[in-house]
Amino acid sequence: MIPQRSLFKKNSTLLYIFILSLFFLVASCSTKGPDSRTGSYPDHTEKLGSLKDYDFDYRRDRLRKLDKESEKSLEQELKSLSGPATLDDLVGFADDLGRASLEKAITNQLQAMFEQETSTPVRLGSFTLTRGRLVETLEAFLDILKRDLPFEEFNRKISEEFVLYRVGKGKNKKMLFTGYYRPVMQASPVRTPLYRYPIYRMPEHGLPQVKYKNGIQLVGTHTGIKKIRESYLKKKAWQRFTREEIDRKGVLRGQGLEVAWLKDDLDRFFLHIQGSGMLEFPDGSRQGVGYQGSNQYSYTGIGKLMIQDGVIDISQGSMQGIKKYFADHPQDIAKYLYQNKRYIFFTLSDDGPRGSGGGELVGGRSIATDKSIYPAGGLAFIKVRQPVLDKNNKIVRWKPISRFVVDQDTGSAIRGPGRGDLFFGTGQEAGAKAGHYHERGIVYYLIKKS
Repeated sequence: MIPQRSLFKKNSTLLYIFILSLFFLVASCSTKGPDSRTGSYPDHTEKLGSLKDYDFDYRRDRLRKLDKESEKSLEQELKSLSGPATLDDLVGFADDLGRASLEKAITNQLQAMFEQETSTPVRLGSFTLTRGRLVETLEAFLDILKRDLPFEEFNRKISEEFVLYRVGKGKNKKMLFTGYYRPVMQASPVRTPLYRYPIYRMPEHGLPQVKYKNGIQLVGTHTGIKKIRESYLKKKAWQRFTREEIDRKGVLRGQGLEVAWLKDDLDRFFLHIQGSGMLEFPDGSRQGVGYQGSNQYSYTGIGKLMIQDGVIDISQGSMQGIKKYFADHPQDIAKYLYQNKRYIFFTLSDDGPRGSGGGELVGGRSIATDKSIYPAGGLAFIKVRQPVLDKNNKIVRWKPISRFVVDQDTGSAIRGPGRGDLFFGTGQEAGAKAGHYHERGIVYYLIKKS
C-alpha cells in the first residue's frame, strides 16, 4: 500500500491544487452571505468630548447601503412592530418629568446632529437606518411636544406617527440600567499639601483613529484594525502607561500636563469612572472638566473584584459602599484601584457634560448604550424604577417611573443589547442616585413612520 504523501511527491501540482481548493472552501464558509442584514460595527466605543459622533466615515463605503427595495422591506418590518402585542404593557406615554427637560435634551442632540452626515448608516438593534431618519424622528416628536396636547391626544399622535421597537436582552426583553452623573469635587489649580492628586490632559493632542488602508480587511474581522492600532500605538508610548505607572510611579510628572489637583485619590478614581465633572476651587469658582481621551486598556470594575475577594458583598457594591470600605481599609486602596489599568485624560470645558453623540447631556433625560448596537440620537421611551431620597440623600424607597429619553452617550462598561446607563445630572443628589443604581427596565425606541 502506497502512503498518501507519495501521491504529492509524484505530482506536486496536485498538492498546490489541493491547498488552493481548501483555502477557498474555508473562505466561503467564513464570509457573510448576501442575506446579512447589516455590515459590521465597532464593538468598542468611548466617550468623546467633541461635537462629533463616533467617526464611522472611514468605513462608510463598506456599510450596507439602503436601496429602494431594502427601504421598502425595512418599512414593512417596522410596521409589524407596532401591533397590539408590542403595546400591551404600555398604558399611554406617561412621563414623570417636566416637558422643558425633554425639549432641551432633544434640542441639544439635534444641534450636534445637524453638523453630521445625515446619509451615514447607523444601527438600531437588527435594523440599519440612516442618521437622517433619526433627525426626522426627533424633529417630528419635538413638533408634537411643543403643541402641549392633552394626554389622550398626545398618545394618539405618537401612536399614529411613530413605530415602537422594543429592545433588550433575554426572553422578556429587559435592559439592565446602571447610573452615572457629573460629580462636583474640591480642587486646586496648583499643587498644595492638601491637594496632591493630579488629573492630567493627554500628552499629545488627538485620539487614535483607525484609517482605511488598501489591502487590509476592516469589515468582518478585527485583524486589520488591530494591525493599524498596534502600528499607531508604537508612536504613542504614553498610551501603554497603566494607572499604576501614572499615579504611583509618576511617569507623567513634571511635564506640565496637570489640569488640576484633587484632595482625594478615590475622588480622582471616580472622576475617571464618570468621565466628566465640575471642579470647585478654594476661591469658590467652578470649572468643568470633560473626557479628552484614554490609554489603550479596557475598563475593569473594581467592585466586582472586591465582591469576588469577599471583602464586600453584593449589596455593598455601589459607589457609596466601595468608598465606605476604603475609608475603613485605606491600605487596600492601591491594591484595587491599580487593577483597573484604564486611565482617563481630561480637558477644561465651560460646557456641560457631552455624550459620545456630541449633544450636551440632560439629567434624567440622557442614556448611554452600546453604540455598536444602538444609535446616538435615538429617541426612546423607558419604564424602570428610580430611588427616592431624603434630605440627607439617603434612599428611603424606590418608585416606578416612565419617561422619554434620548440616547446620547456610551461607555466602556456598557456592552451588549441588554445594557444601558441613565445619566442623573450633576452633584451629590445625582451621585447618591447613580451610585446605587442597578435596575432592569423596558425600553422602546421610537422611529418616525415614512
